[in-house]
Amino acid sequence: MLSKTANNIRQSRFFQFFLKVDYFDILGVVIVLGTSLVLHYWSKPLSASWFFHGESNAFTRLPLLGLFATASAVASILSTRFIAKQKALDNTISWINVVVAGVVDFFNGNVGAFLTYPISMVTNWLPTKTWSRYQRVGRVKPFILIGLILLSITVSFGLNAFAFRFSGWGLDAMYWFSSTTFALALTADILNIFRIKDQWYIWSVYNVANLGKALIQGNFANVGKYSYYIINSLIAILTWTVKREAKIRPNHLNHTETAIEGE
Repeated sequence: MLSKTANNIRQSRFFQFFLKVDYFDILGVVIVLGTSLVLHYWSKPLSASWFFHGESNAFTRLPLLGLFATASAVASILSTRFIAKQKALDNTISWINVVVAGVVDFFNGNVGAFLTYPISMVTNWLPTKTWSRYQRVGRVKPFILIGLILLSITVSFGLNAFAFRFSGWGLDAMYWFSSTTFALALTADILNIFRIKDQWYIWSVYNVANLGKALIQGNFANVGKYSYYIINSLIAILTWTVKREAKIRPNHLNHTETAIEGE
């Protein structure tokens, strides 16, 4: 009975996930945890958020904001690293973590999160269904990419303008950073649904913009996370390029391009 239980654990997706962690993945986790611990961000209480500002009771004094933000950053590190290595399981981890990240972002001042993060949850969930269909790395035509970027900008800035004005905050620096980062994330998430390599160029810009947003929010777990992500996105560009070229070369003579295409 005990051996059967142990075998089931070894065969579980959860256990297999941790077997695939490499030193660079661990480095990302260490950066996030180290940043959070050294700067004491992990102990940030709910009362430090705008939503619970001025509240002083046993619940709001709990360090839930810092702990959830740190845990979310760690989950995000692992899921993004594994997506970069084209491990489909991490699309599952990614969309589940979006829920936690959205709540943390909302409490940290992104009042548009309640409108934008549900969209992110859907776009992060879809690859769990589509990656088995799009098993090869693809590219996107420039006119498709431009149209997608314009659509994402319209959706992001429109939803955030409504949310920020409705909340009475006005269109401040947080609005511009939040709108810009969501527009970039939405573009990249849609490309990831189809396993498109070009998403990593978008993620590179996104990571720099999100680093600025994290500094404004004082979310130091994310400061460490996005500093690491800047390096990861550059590595992913190389990794996805190598895998695409390695697969496309044998079939080059029979290859026909489409607007969004595989190999």
